[in-house]
Amino acid sequence: MKILEKGKWDVPWNKEYVCSERMCGSKLLVEESDVHPVDYSKTYKDYYFVCPVCGTKVDVPDSDLPKRVKAVLDKKRKYCSYDW
Repeated sequence: MKILEKGKWDVPWNKEYVCSERMCGSKLLVEESDVHPVDYSKTYKDYYFVCPVCGTKVDVPDSDLPKRVKAVLDKKRKYCSYDW
């Protein structure tokens, strides 16, 4: 099979977020390498980044991340060995 035109699968992901107002309110450009999976998550769809200014964990909605990025992050996630 030949690839006629590559889609956006390999395009690096980034998005602007604002740290919680009650914390520091910094405006941040978050990149793929900044996002981490929440270990032992019940839904397995929880992701976060850490604000470099105040150190607060900020949630990243599952819907904000492309499938490719979620697949990479989910391989790093630690899973619970028992049922909830």
